Amino acid sequence: MLLDAFLEERALRSLLARAGGASGPQAPQGAPDWMTSYWTVGPKFISPAPGTGPARATVTATQIQRLGQALPAALRHEIAELLTAKRAESERTWQWCRCGHAHSPRNAHSGPCPRYHPSDEEDDEHYRRSAELHDKTDALLRRVLDLDAGAQLDLFDHLH
Repeated sequence: MLLDAFLEERALRSLLARAGGASGPQAPQGAPDWMTSYWTVGPKFISPAPGTGPARATVTATQIQRLGQALPAALRHEIAELLTAKRAESERTWQWCRCGHAHSPRNAHSGPCPRYHPSDEEDDEHYRRSAELHDKTDALLRRVLDLDAGAQLDLFDHLH
């Protein structure tokens, strides 16, 4: 969603409106050790999440918008293409059903499930595509944020 937020204010508002965050057992690659969680609070992201210690980093919606607007046109186009591919894969498979009743009724009062049940090959292809898109998303996000450069981004309001 963050890639989409770099391009569209609507996506950024949606991301912030979730009033949630994420946490993990360790910080993402390239992040400080203490950055194991983040949370949205109003128009900004804070890390670590509330209740896990004082806020040590803050990124505002305005900073995200500015970064997105400053991206080169070619990179913005690459983000848009990747997001289009992810949406297409999601739309292609969103009604797939994996229940065990494709050919046999659930009970004596019904027939087999009428929804589309993918073959094992179709399912494998979907998961392969999804993993590939996920990897491309991670790599593109790292490029946008220049995480592999080892430099600190000029996004934070404050660091303690």
